[in-house]
Amino acid sequence: MQRFDTFDQVFQAVAEHFLPEAAGDMDALVRVQVTGQQGGVWYLHIHDGKLDVTTQPPADRAPDASIEVEDRDFWKLLYGEMDPLAAYMRGRLRVQGNLKLLTRLTFLFRLPEA
Repeated sequence: MQRFDTFDQVFQAVAEHFLPEAAGDMDALVRVQVTGQQGGVWYLHIHDGKLDVTTQPPADRAPDASIEVEDRDFWKLLYGEMDPLAAYMRGRLRVQGNLKLLTRLTFLFRLPEA
């Protein structure tokens, strides 16, 4: 699996692995907040069969769902060193909003093979 040095690189890769045909007519905004020294906030705006990844939300809408995770836990989740469900149950991965949307996200991306 590709290794990343920054979260910006991660979110650029997210955009590159997006499957527009899987999104169909979905219109959703997801806020991802990574806390800690390397942290930041990114917005995944899925609309019109495309994905926009930005650090600022669209001016005309609020997120449909939000994810918050500490930077060190984000890396562990990304590289398969931490189970997402266990992280959620332990409070290390916090989510709000449309949970159905969040569970559907994994189907919108071509996941690299390990």
